[in-house]
Amino acid sequence: MALKLGWRRGGGGWLALPLGNRTTASSSACSSSNLFVGGLSYDTNETALKDVFSQCGDVIAAKVICHPTSGKSKGFGFVKFSSQNQADAALQKMNGQR
Repeated sequence: MALKLGWRRGGGGWLALPLGNRTTASSSACSSSNLFVGGLSYDTNETALKDVFSQCGDVIAAKVICHPTSGKSKGFGFVKFSSQNQADAALQKMNGQR
């Protein structure tokens, strides 16, 4: 299963961003152990998302956002790490991955 990560910005690439700051991929701009992850394959589930990001640190929670009626993925989600350092490492490693 291909996992596309990040948030699509006008013609740019894919980004994994610190939650709360969606204008830059710089982790220093927003201190958080939460990451917004967009551009996910619609087949991605929470287990797969957690497994991929667990390579970067201790994942406390992974959530794929789904449509309330159909239950289908909306193509984005959130990953929470046990520390900001681990979230920063994930940001550096996963940013731009497809």
